[in-house]
Amino acid sequence: MITLAIPKSAVRRAPLTVLTALVALCAGVAFAGCSSPPDEGTLDGILLAVGGPAGTGPLPLSGSVTFHGSDGNIATIDLSANGRFSAHLPVGRYTVAGRSPQFKGGAGACQAPGPVTVTNDVTSRVEIDCQES
Repeated sequence: MITLAIPKSAVRRAPLTVLTALVALCAGVAFAGCSSPPDEGTLDGILLAVGGPAGTGPLPLSGSVTFHGSDGNIATIDLSANGRFSAHLPVGRYTVAGRSPQFKGGAGACQAPGPVTVTNDVTSRVEIDCQES
């Protein structure tokens, strides 16, 4: 007959090791569900040519719009002929500028009247005017 001797220290450590592993596993499962998507909002707007000859109303422009975030992030989107856009952006303050090949051959910059604040789950609006002479 063979007798197997298990040292007492091995028996005592086994429950402690299993308990430690169980706690680590539970903590990992609990924290895995804690991450949430970043806060973001929507910024809707339009790029327009304004001013110019009398009787000429604001005209939508194709082109692009650039969002300069106060945190240093920059995003640019292209616009269709109707000049409208909708951008999903992280929460923060942005300066918004536009360019169009229909305005000064694309060389003229167009600005929103001031910084725009994007708020979580809120749709804000901005008009970017390209001032004609």
